[in-house]
Amino acid sequence: MARLEEQDFDEKRLARRQRRKKSQLIAYIILASICLVVFGGCAALIIFLNGVLKGDKNVTAEAEIAQQQEEVVESAVIETPEVVTEPEEYTQEDMLGDIVNSVLEEQTLEDKVAGLFIITPEQLTGVDTAVKAGSGTQEALSNYAVGGIVYSSKNIKTTEQIKEMLDATVSMSKYPVFTFLSDQGNTSDSVKDTLALSPDIEITDGESAYQAGTQIGSQLFKYGFNCSVAPFIEMTEESMLGTDIDNARDIAAGYSKGLEESGILSCSYMFPLKGDTLSGMGTSDKSKDDLVLNEYEVFKNIIDSGFAGAIMVSNVSLPNLTQDNTPASLSDKVITEELRGTLGYEGIVITAPLSEGAITEYYTAGEAAVAAIKAGADMIYIPEDFTEAYNAVLEAASSGSISQDRIDESLRRIYAVKYADRVEQISDGN
Repeated sequence: MARLEEQDFDEKRLARRQRRKKSQLIAYIILASICLVVFGGCAALIIFLNGVLKGDKNVTAEAEIAQQQEEVVESAVIETPEVVTEPEEYTQEDMLGDIVNSVLEEQTLEDKVAGLFIITPEQLTGVDTAVKAGSGTQEALSNYAVGGIVYSSKNIKTTEQIKEMLDATVSMSKYPVFTFLSDQGNTSDSVKDTLALSPDIEITDGESAYQAGTQIGSQLFKYGFNCSVAPFIEMTEESMLGTDIDNARDIAAGYSKGLEESGILSCSYMFPLKGDTLSGMGTSDKSKDDLVLNEYEVFKNIIDSGFAGAIMVSNVSLPNLTQDNTPASLSDKVITEELRGTLGYEGIVITAPLSEGAITEYYTAGEAAVAAIKAGADMIYIPEDFTEAYNAVLEAASSGSISQDRIDESLRRIYAVKYADRVEQISDGN
């Protein structure tokens, strides 16, 4: 019995021991689990924080890189040398253009239109014969700022008188004014002698023509003229040019050069040829082919030489060229298509005297002046009635029948010549 009790006691003690071990094992497992959880959490936290720190470092690094790049760019911009553009050269041609533009911008339409006319001092002042420029001339020029005045034998008494008259007239004009000696080839012998306009050299070729042009140009310039209606382009045995086309070309160009280099605007006449137009219509049956082989050759050579300061267009009718009887001076076909187009002339175009019968028998002074400007002429030479012609062109420009751009186009050619000396003076520091 005692043994059984002892055995039972041992079994109970073993059972308690086993339960205690079991409890300890469970406790160890729980503790281990807790430790694992805590350890895993710490590890995860460490990993997370490490990632964050790495991220911050990357952001910081990127920021630093970006800042460095900006500094490089800024440094590059600062260190890049500034590109200095060399200013374009301001040429005499630029200066002349600026002067002409300035004049045109300030001008009234009335002054612009008046600048297209070349008239006699009698037409300007209303007197029968003008031999001096006084208060009447001053008043007339203030009302009509004409582009040119043409003097003839009756205006010339002595060298002192004509010089004083011309100097006074030029000083009274608002703008530079052309001073012409009328039809130099037909000037009276008394005037030629007074002004010493007979060259002491026989004209036989281009060189002698140049010397003659220089002598005559120098004399004209000395007395105050700045334009000459010369040379006369006529190919006959009696004319200065003769009949040989090659020699005629040289003589015409040489004479023009002599005038131009003496300070005189050379106005070659008549284009395309002269006709008997003084008392009525003058007609020539020449075709374009005829003109190209003769007269065109002479005019073209003057143009190409660079000494065609102006060209006067005749009042002759050329039906085989224009297909009608319109006088050349009023013909778009002759002025615009032939002279400017075929011959390439860009200078001043002046009409023949619009007081000739070839004009006055068929047109009023106003109609003729308007027609000439529309045809491409730049200047009206001695209209039959200046006041009527002036008012007609002014009305056409005011109404738009003639555009003001068309008026300015002619004035640009005219002023390019008139202000050229002023540009040279400025360039020379005078």
